[in-house]
Amino acid sequence: MPGEPSIKRQIAFVSSLPAEHYHQLEALLFFNGRQDRVRHGIVTAIDRYGPPEIVSDGTSLRVCVAGPSETQCLFAVEREGKIARPVGVILYVRDSFERITVLHLVVAEAYAAGGPRAKYNLLLRLIQAVKRVARCTSGIRRVEVLYSQNRPRAAFA
Repeated sequence: MPGEPSIKRQIAFVSSLPAEHYHQLEALLFFNGRQDRVRHGIVTAIDRYGPPEIVSDGTSLRVCVAGPSETQCLFAVEREGKIARPVGVILYVRDSFERITVLHLVVAEAYAAGGPRAKYNLLLRLIQAVKRVARCTSGIRRVEVLYSQNRPRAAFA
């Protein structure tokens, strides 16, 4: 309506989520309707690094793997007015001196290819965020993504 302020949708990248987003994060990470398209990558990541798990410290959430690797994660959070919700997650590990490997990568179906918000290129933006981390980390020469059709894809940092 004329005269009403428009609500702008923004995407922010954060390293932890408030604990009240547990169920939204669980649905995004474990019950995503498109995960069958990258099942091979999911199985490979779980075999190598362990299954992802949501960890809460009482006030905030993060995602890690059950294996021995020290993982990092970034969340894409959609903010629309005063409402915020997780719409993407990228979980990665520095598994050698020169490489960061992306273990898990998920976006809400609305942001996936063919979705009504695909124009936001959220998948690409999550990978670019990890590449920025790689460029700022001493020794890292490449970022590898396990979620590819048949083999890991490397992207130089």
